[in-house]
Amino acid sequence: MIFIYLIVKTSSNNLINNQIYKRRTQNHFYKIYPKDVLLDSFEKIEIRLNLVKSVSQYFFDYEWTESNLILKSQLFKGKHQPLDKPQLNLLAIYLDDIHSKDIFHGDIHLRNIFIDNDKPILVDWEPCTLQQINSKRIIKSHSRGIAIKDRKIKKISPLTDKKGFLKLISEKAFSELADTSEMKNLTCRELLDYQSSSLSSL
Repeated sequence: MIFIYLIVKTSSNNLINNQIYKRRTQNHFYKIYPKDVLLDSFEKIEIRLNLVKSVSQYFFDYEWTESNLILKSQLFKGKHQPLDKPQLNLLAIYLDDIHSKDIFHGDIHLRNIFIDNDKPILVDWEPCTLQQINSKRIIKSHSRGIAIKDRKIKKISPLTDKKGFLKLISEKAFSELADTSEMKNLTCRELLDYQSSSLSSL
């Protein structure tokens, strides 16, 4: 199939030790996950990956082999930089849209965002957020950005996306609104407007 040659070129140690292996080609980025790393069921991972394919802003595909899951996506190059207000607005609209389709990203931070033609592109979608790395069960998300409620139940939800989005708006927005009722009840677009109106009233 389309990705099999990557397994051949991957050193045996990377796969035997249950490490996630990354590879870049001229136009694509690959991540190879040993199945033992992924702690959700095959059915749940399939549902998530097909949802990711439907909402991704760029080429994204995947393939199962006997012992691994291979993700293939468009390779982006460039700098990660703070988002301006129009870019934050575009990202808010995008996040609200995917949340309405019952999917979340789970790891919103600058290193997972590229700017392409002045548009924020969200990259590095995980096939599942509960994984086993170095014999430890972990939530694959930026630790400070995990919503308190999600951390308690060990399950990521759109709340963690919103918390990460607040961090992108500003440290002030994060400190004032993270894990509050406003974060829970407002959409990302509303959170951005709420913070903007709060600043303008000062």
